[in-house]
Amino acid sequence: MLGLKTLGVALIILGFGSCGLISARILENRVQQIRNIRLAMGFLDKEITYLHTPLTLALERAAQSIPYPASVLFSECAWSLQDRQGVTFSEAWRQSLDSLDNVSDLKKEDLQLLQSVASQLGTSGVDEHQKFFRYMEEQLKIQEDKSRHELESGRKIRAYGGFILGSTVVLLLI
Repeated sequence: MLGLKTLGVALIILGFGSCGLISARILENRVQQIRNIRLAMGFLDKEITYLHTPLTLALERAAQSIPYPASVLFSECAWSLQDRQGVTFSEAWRQSLDSLDNVSDLKKEDLQLLQSVASQLGTSGVDEHQKFFRYMEEQLKIQEDKSRHELESGRKIRAYGGFILGSTVVLLLI
């Protein structure tokens, strides 16, 4: 009987602790994913403004320059545009954002910032694209800094908090 109780206590503490660790990992992933998207935007800027690469090819190359899941945004958008089903860039970008939302740890505010790309890219000249890409990189850098600050302030609380909460639940049950 004591062995069963001990196993129950261990499972409760480990369950809450792993939830805390997973929550802390999500914060870390968000910082990395925003950084990867920011780097891909810089890559896309150079491909479009300096090399005059066609948009679909530039999106494919940007997707190849960053790891999953951030690459989903660029690869799915390129695929939608290559499919030639009459989809505009704006529609393809929005669909790709929906896919990215399903596989990433980005928050709604991050996705809303990326939503602004849909109305700007592909509708103006090279000078306007350069200005827009600089603006997007600055905004993504701000988001990255915010998420990094959130990570620094919340990682230990979430990681240790899960184990502490599990221990508290065990004490209340005893």
